[in-house]
Amino acid sequence: MSLAVKLRNLRDNQNWSQKTLAKMMNLHRSKISRIETGKVIPDYQTLVKFAEVFKIEKDYLVMELEQQNRKPDKKGYIAKESLEDPELVMISQLLEKEPELKKILIELHLMAPRRRAFYTDIIVSTIKVNERHPDKM
Repeated sequence: MSLAVKLRNLRDNQNWSQKTLAKMMNLHRSKISRIETGKVIPDYQTLVKFAEVFKIEKDYLVMELEQQNRKPDKKGYIAKESLEDPELVMISQLLEKEPELKKILIELHLMAPRRRAFYTDIIVSTIKVNERHPDKM
């Protein structure tokens, strides 16, 4: 059974709406929907939170995550516990210090490609302006 189906069944068994579960998880309702339809695979920490909310063993959900991670469909970066790239270490430290930035970057990642490109351009332009005119920002 897929992770998406397991999570949907767990929610249905509790007679909770996606909105109710989203509030309990401190997520947006649409994120719950994307997870339950398999469009988004939640990270490990989110699965642990699901296990806490549903009062189940985390291994029940983590097993599915591990199976899905064995069959990557897309190329990309996989975060490791020990980062070797110094830039990734700096990014990781920044995300730990700025939790709001982490949330915003996740939302940016989930956006449609054109909208994501639009906002990425705005961010890059703002940073470049700051580099040229640090006293004006």
